[in-house]
Amino acid sequence: MQTPTSLFFSSLLLLLLPMAHTRSVFRQLLKEINQQYTKVANTDQYANELRAVYRQNMVVTDPAKIAALNQTADDLLSFLQATRKHKELRERYSSIVLEQKKRVEMSAKRVGLQMPKQYEPGVEEQVQSRVDKAFHK
Repeated sequence: MQTPTSLFFSSLLLLLLPMAHTRSVFRQLLKEINQQYTKVANTDQYANELRAVYRQNMVVTDPAKIAALNQTADDLLSFLQATRKHKELRERYSSIVLEQKKRVEMSAKRVGLQMPKQYEPGVEEQVQSRVDKAFHK
């Protein structure tokens, strides 16, 4: 049989565990957002939006709603971690490290297309000078 004190502490523990998990996920989300968005875009917009969402939902007391919010946060964290890891692996194990133009050309050839020749301003002047020389001698 549980004493009132042990019952109190066990119920308090049950209340604090989801809060500890929520706090842990929040910190991990901030870390991922800082790595992927804040440093790249040089703005705190995404981190501030996350903080605002967490502050807005601090007053929620319905256990089902809290569980749904925690599940959404877990899913978002998994997504952010997976996209970061995918990008790292793609960069690390890319068999051909080429400049963007060459990658596009290779992708086009792979599906049976050819890239159009790009406009170069100097080439047009050279062609025009050759035409002028040929017809205006």
